[in-house]
Amino acid sequence: MLCLLKRIPERDRHVREGGWRQDEPSAQYIGRRLDGYEGLTVGLIGLGRVGSRMADLLQPWRVKLLACDPYVDQSKFVHHNTIPVDMKTLLQESDVVSLHCDLNGETRQMIDQKQFGLMKPTAILLNTARGGLVDYDALFNALDKDVIAGAGLDVFEIEPLPKQSPILDLGNKVVLTPHSAGYTPGGINRNALVLQTDILLTALRGVVPKCVVNTEVLPKWRERFGDKCLI
Repeated sequence: MLCLLKRIPERDRHVREGGWRQDEPSAQYIGRRLDGYEGLTVGLIGLGRVGSRMADLLQPWRVKLLACDPYVDQSKFVHHNTIPVDMKTLLQESDVVSLHCDLNGETRQMIDQKQFGLMKPTAILLNTARGGLVDYDALFNALDKDVIAGAGLDVFEIEPLPKQSPILDLGNKVVLTPHSAGYTPGGINRNALVLQTDILLTALRGVVPKCVVNTEVLPKWRERFGDKCLI
């Protein structure tokens, strides 16, 4: 988000090529100011563990936060200082749309040509969740035809991203990372390994762990472990 709004890649290249302030690429001010500037509106699609963490991190930036998630209690919107809205309103009003959803039958390609058509021409899309949430052909067309202004992408429909992908030809309209947004030595060693170990031990005790992806196996699990099964 910051790279796209502050145009960091372009400014970096500008300085390396001998440029300076007088002709640098323009950038956007993110949060509201005392002079009356209202700041940008950030829309979070999904207010689960990651989406709510994103909302908390954005609080000091003084942005307007919208959120769309039909599966969380209203109190969660209040707790994370977000305004609950429907999907259409979020897409129409947000300067930044950030995806934080699971990938399932309901959410697959939930952002397609129709949704891009609702967004502002100055808006940017962030997808650090799952590649399948977005119709990437529609995304390319939306960026190529200036329907939206940019995209920050950490996940893709096909990974690694194929060398012939048209997304790679969009230049400064996209910032791309290799499905590694949450990958840090501290994050992996201190959090992920502990979480995975806890899930493994829970399963070995005959208890259904949290975060089960293939829930279709749970009836067989309950049949095998009976009253010990909890979820």
